[in-house]
Amino acid sequence: MLRRDTDADWRELGASQPYWAVLSSPNFLSENITPDAVKEFYSSGPVHIDPIARELETLTGVRPHGRALDFGCGVGRLAEAMTAYASEVTGVDVSPGMLALARSRGARVTYSEALPGGLFDWINSFIVFQHIPPARGMAIIADLLDRLADGGMVSLQLTVWRDAGKSWPQPRPEPGLFGALRARRAHRRWLESLPVGHIHMYDYDLSQVLRLMNLAGIETFKLLSTNHDGHHGVFILGRKTAPATSDNPPPR
Repeated sequence: MLRRDTDADWRELGASQPYWAVLSSPNFLSENITPDAVKEFYSSGPVHIDPIARELETLTGVRPHGRALDFGCGVGRLAEAMTAYASEVTGVDVSPGMLALARSRGARVTYSEALPGGLFDWINSFIVFQHIPPARGMAIIADLLDRLADGGMVSLQLTVWRDAGKSWPQPRPEPGLFGALRARRAHRRWLESLPVGHIHMYDYDLSQVLRLMNLAGIETFKLLSTNHDGHHGVFILGRKTAPATSDNPPPR
């Protein structure tokens, strides 16, 4: 299993390339950034959030509202746009550099490195879990769903497969009975040795994510396809309409 401190990667990216790490255009590189580029960057927030809000309203019959959370908010691009719908918006991110920029804008958003207490009426996350190893990401998704209020909505994006050319280079085979095992271990060590600030991409098992949502009381979904340069995923939209359950048998 590949083990990497992806939080450290994003803390470094937040300090060195806070805008480009979110939208990978040369215009948003720190060495190229201008006030007009920053304005362009934040103007893309409503362009993304408004269609998601419309899709949620079409699916549920209710416009997003109430207390909202943007998980992996970065510099606040989407959290700011969510204020057009929610009366209270919290943005959470692991990057102090990104959060400092988000706070400096003075928008009607509360920013934090830790998940706050209480329940939320709308939980959103976009281009975030694709950078978190699934073993850890699944636990985070379960935690987020535990914080969804009755009737609360979720808009969660993750990657599920990739074009062949976007896969990691495969380990070179080695001779001998345990050659394949040695090759995989050497390949894993190489991946783990990449410098801090490297952007990793991870694919999720969609069936396992939908299972978590079912257990959280989300029974109706809408899936929207996403494609980020050959990394294919889905936006999962849903609303909590049933009590949360557990698939663990009750104690005897």
